[in-house]
Order: sequence, then C-alpha cells, then structure tokens
Amino acid sequence: MRPEGLTMVATDGHRLAFVQATEAESGQVDQQFRALVPKKAMAELTKLADGTEPDAKISFAGDENYLFFQIGQRLLSSRKLTGNFPDYERVLPKDHALAARLQKDEIRSAIERVAQFADERSRAIRVQFTTGEVRIFSSSVEMGESEESVPSEYQGPDIEIGFNAQYLLDFLRVIPQDHVAIHLKDQKSAGELRPAGENMAGQYRYVVMPMRI
Repeated sequence: MRPEGLTMVATDGHRLAFVQATEAESGQVDQQFRALVPKKAMAELTKLADGTEPDAKISFAGDENYLFFQIGQRLLSSRKLTGNFPDYERVLPKDHALAARLQKDEIRSAIERVAQFADERSRAIRVQFTTGEVRIFSSSVEMGESEESVPSEYQGPDIEIGFNAQYLLDFLRVIPQDHVAIHLKDQKSAGELRPAGENMAGQYRYVVMPMRI
C-alpha cells in the first residue's frame, strides 16, 4: 500500500497477476506498507467478501508479524509471510508492439472447447494471430485434434504462441468486462492480457509465459 493507492501482485513462476487501485478506490494511506499475504488468508478473505454487499468496505491493518482485515463485524487475522517477493516490476512488460482485441465470451468459449482435446498434463494449446482473426489449436494422442477461430481486432504479422489453456481461462472467467486485449511482442516472449474497455476501476494486468509445443 502506498499513499497513491493499493497494489496487489501474485505469481507462481509461470504467470503473474497485477492489480492496482487508485487512492479514491482504496482509501487514504498515510505511509507505504508492504506485506506477503498467505494464500489461505486470501481465500478466507474472498469468502468473507463474497458474503457482503457489493459496496461494503474492507479495513486493513498490520504490524511486524500480523495482518488484520475487517469486513463489517467480522475480523480476520493472519500471520505475515517472511521472505522477499520477486521483483515483479522487471517481469511486467514495458512495451508490446502487437495487440488483439476480442470479445471475452467468444474467446473463452473457443478455448474451453479446444482445451478438451489438449494434453491433460500440460494443457497446452496453440494460439495463432492473423489479421482480423485468432485461431486456437490443440492435439493429443488420446483425444485427437481440435481447432476454433474467433474474430479479432488485430492488425499485424502472423504470429503463433503456445499457452497453457487453464491459465488463460482463469483470467477470462473472472473479468467482468465484455472485451479483452491480448498484448504481444513475439512468440518467445510473455503475453499480457488486460480487460478492454472504458470505465475500468484501477488496472489489471495478467502476464503469462509462453510454452513450447
């Protein structure tokens, strides 16, 4: 937390999620505060938040060893994790020459169908970007092959990248916006997904490492 707003980052080494809220959205903060929050505590906090009104406020505080979250009359306390978080600012792409804008439900449904034919362990799919279209492919010895295509606002060279289908679906299933933007550099660099459209609260960036297929 900083005076200018709240930043939350999570990563598992294969993908990174970055969310930033402005001061108006997160409330006033007197000084910078950094903490590593356990995954279990975040899951419990999500459960508490799901049971409240949409406009409910979450109060947050912490000391050297503990974190405290209050929602209404409920208080959640958790130990802080020790250690250093990866330097996420180095992971976030600085520039992307290419971008594709797609209708969220169309690309999500296409990936869900194609992913049924992907390898069960790797969940690998191929995503091909061409002018005006995105095509998704998968194949496995047991299940066979599958291919889908969806329209896209994309102008650039043809490029094909391998991704873990589940990682893409995790993002597409939670954003409320109707459109998504996929930012690209080349087939060997990480792709970045963002909600697309106006009137977005804060900033949400989702970086996914490519796969060799």
